[in-house]
Amino acid sequence: MEAIYYLIPLGVIGIWRWTIWLIKRVIASFYRPVINRYKSAVSIVTPVYNEDPKIFKTALLSWKANKPDEIIAVIDYTDKKCIKVFDKFSSKFLNAKLIITKKPGKRPALADGIRVAKSPVVALVDCDTIWDVDTLRHGIMPFKDKKVAAVATKQSVLKPKSIAQRLFSIRLEQRYWDDIPFLSMTVNRLQCVSGRTGFYRIKVIKPMLKDFVDEFFWGKRVISGEDKRLTYLVEARGHKVKFQSSSQVYTNGAYEFSTYLKQQIRWIRNSWRADLGALKSAWVFRYPVLAFYLIDRAIQPFTLILSPIFFATSLLLGLWQAAILIVIWWHLSRAIKMFPHLKKYPLDIFILPIYVVYSFTHAYYKVFSLLTLNTQGWITRWHKSRLTKMPTYRFAFAHAVTIAIVVITGQQVYTTEKRLYLAPIQKQKVLMSQAFTQSTKNYLAQIPTEENILGATAPVKQDLLVKRHVVQPGQTVNSIAYQYNVPVDQLIYANAGHLAYGTYFYAPVPTVGTAISIPPTDFEFVPDFSFYEDASKYPYFYIEADADKGPVRIFGNQSVVTLTTIHDYVGDSALKEVSPKIWELYRPLELYSGTTLRLDSSEVEWLRLISRQDVITSIKGFDTVIEIRNTKITSWDDTEKDYDYNHLDGRSYIVVKDASRIDIYNSEIAYLGYSRPLEHPFSTYGISWRMSTGKLKTTLLSGEVIDSKFHHNYFGAYTYGATGMVWRGNEFYDNVRYGLDPHDDSTGFLVEYNISHDNGTHGIILSKRCLYNTIRNNISYNNGSHGIMLHEQSNFNIIDNNDLYGNIDGIALHSSHKNIIRNNNIYENIIGVRGYFSSTNNDLSDNIISDNLQYGIYLYDKSDANYVHNNLLSKNRFALYIKANGNNLSENTIEANSIGIYLLEKSNNNYLANNDLKLNINYGIYSKVPVVLQNILSENDFEENNMNTYIWDK
Repeated sequence: MEAIYYLIPLGVIGIWRWTIWLIKRVIASFYRPVINRYKSAVSIVTPVYNEDPKIFKTALLSWKANKPDEIIAVIDYTDKKCIKVFDKFSSKFLNAKLIITKKPGKRPALADGIRVAKSPVVALVDCDTIWDVDTLRHGIMPFKDKKVAAVATKQSVLKPKSIAQRLFSIRLEQRYWDDIPFLSMTVNRLQCVSGRTGFYRIKVIKPMLKDFVDEFFWGKRVISGEDKRLTYLVEARGHKVKFQSSSQVYTNGAYEFSTYLKQQIRWIRNSWRADLGALKSAWVFRYPVLAFYLIDRAIQPFTLILSPIFFATSLLLGLWQAAILIVIWWHLSRAIKMFPHLKKYPLDIFILPIYVVYSFTHAYYKVFSLLTLNTQGWITRWHKSRLTKMPTYRFAFAHAVTIAIVVITGQQVYTTEKRLYLAPIQKQKVLMSQAFTQSTKNYLAQIPTEENILGATAPVKQDLLVKRHVVQPGQTVNSIAYQYNVPVDQLIYANAGHLAYGTYFYAPVPTVGTAISIPPTDFEFVPDFSFYEDASKYPYFYIEADADKGPVRIFGNQSVVTLTTIHDYVGDSALKEVSPKIWELYRPLELYSGTTLRLDSSEVEWLRLISRQDVITSIKGFDTVIEIRNTKITSWDDTEKDYDYNHLDGRSYIVVKDASRIDIYNSEIAYLGYSRPLEHPFSTYGISWRMSTGKLKTTLLSGEVIDSKFHHNYFGAYTYGATGMVWRGNEFYDNVRYGLDPHDDSTGFLVEYNISHDNGTHGIILSKRCLYNTIRNNISYNNGSHGIMLHEQSNFNIIDNNDLYGNIDGIALHSSHKNIIRNNNIYENIIGVRGYFSSTNNDLSDNIISDNLQYGIYLYDKSDANYVHNNLLSKNRFALYIKANGNNLSENTIEANSIGIYLLEKSNNNYLANNDLKLNINYGIYSKVPVVLQNILSENDFEENNMNTYIWDK
């Protein structure tokens, strides 16, 4: 909501005020009253003038019930009714003492009573204050601490009925809920021990009576404010003043609102005089918390009147949202402040609007009272003949000045907000028209179909999976070709070394039980007869090996071997079963010319390839088949009796080349591989499928890998020039570099239901011309770089329905084109999807991209003409961060991000159509593009963003 900016100054003040209040409230919550068995004699002194006799009698009886040692009433000589009440009371309470005085004023009356009091503790009590049954007993408990000179009681309105009494009750309950316990907890000093009831050590206050009575302000004797005066005199001399919440007293409060308002004005003036006097003195700064409290109270009314000023200004400027927010906040904040009153009187929630208005009236009168400080007296009781009259024109002048302060402040707020808020909005409208072309054209129709993205032959090209066929009894090459509707020569090309037979190039009867690859009908072979001849030049089975060193080489077209077969030929020097079904390979194993190696749990559950600094065993296959079922294969340092953890000095590995396949089922491949040295002829990464340079499309390199684990390898698994592989249900984790790495020209893969996590760089990467692959239903998380990466001309791929989180990029597109990225859940990465190095014409749709630290989708570095539609982008810092041209951003839901769409640098001709931008914290659309360039807006919906649009103006 753009109105938020208008309210920032008010919000800053609000944060300041509420931070202070919360600090006070939190500290006050730890307050507890003093509980002990301390006892002392107590004298009650009460000044009486113009009191209701019935209330006075009730008060006397409540005091008597607390068993004080004496009650001293100092009654003005004109108040005959109260004198009569006290005389009657004296007949039943022998320690009652009456002093009839002709001295005007509450201070002299209190002083006279204090002088004749005999007890060590004196209670100064207003004549209309009613005590609870334990007021006295609890009130004197803090005096056990000899440093305590005064104790304040908790005060409440007795059965409030009128609006005035309820407002007064709210004020008292709040005061004894936060301010008073806060000060008592932090500094053992209070801003006032209220005159309704305060307990004092008489030996402390008797020497102060002259200063108490003879107070002057601006050359005039001060009449009212006796309670704050006495409090500050005690505190100035270093004595503690405590609050005792368990000592409860009650007052009726003024019934009429006009009387209550006069009381408030008198009390406000008293506070101004006493607080300014205290701040002028040095003593208060010995207690920094109290000094800060008094300064804060002095500033408060001036900040409080700003709120209605902002409200009025928002109405004048037509900022209805701001006005509504202000009213809502008024009621919410005042309801919080009313809480202690509402606990007692919950139905008083209905006077909340009155309390809101009154709070601002109270602020007004605080300013007004500052201008009329020397108007004083016991205003609500004194006869008009006793009051020092302030001329009417002086009151009028004070009101005029107060109103002028409000009006001038309002004018300044209006002018400033108009300049700082409305003027920029008008400028934004101009910049908006320059930065964006508004259009009603249907840009959704420009989003291509899947066939157009992947190409006209996409439905066929996508089906490049190589089928695995196990030869059955009686089958021939011709019958198998007929079964799968593929030409015989294509079947032979796909299985050179297995089915090609010498220089005559004819197909023998394949060995029953061997696996061959069925090529996809659309695969384009480039025949190379010299390769087929070379691959099939060893038609007879034999094993070649030196007696005690060097590799073990296995030959024989369509021969099937097991570890037992090999061991029978070469003995323990090359291969040994060290425990039941645990084998160790001590010398490299090389398979040639269509041989098949079977590793199955019926024979081997764990194959350990000896790997240490001076020995690296490996398994290499040339135009062969390796089948691995329910078997674990790892490196093994036989000197350490553990895996070879160090990949830096070389480590065991497995690799097959050219017309080969490796099929792996429910197995584990771990602790293999290292970084390939430049001069090394083989892929040493762990387990690898590698097509030789120049042989691509002359044959098929393939396999299927299902329900297996690849971990702690250099690469989890690596392919180069492979076709049509199936990777399903596997787990790749804790590998040094990649989890799964189909590299150059690996095409037509189906990668599904795999989990790849905690790998050193990418979870899954397709690098360099990897085409027509489908990556779906995988989980890739917590990898050192990206969850899934398409790298360098890896085009026409589908990335569908994957969960990607905890990576740097969820999906990274590096110079890759015409890929479909859909239905993925991409969250809690640094970047959700990143397109760079001229990644163009990709389709990103129906993804949920959320909670990414930096960007939801980031397109830059000439990544132009991509289609981003029907995605949900939420809670990212920037949902769409665009530094490219001609991208179609349509029909996306973009919500609760810092910025929805961020256009910058030379972004041009991007289409922003039919997006739903809502609840974005800063901006819906933010453009930092020079206005000489233009992007296109069409039918976007904005809802409850802080600002819908913002055009940066350098």
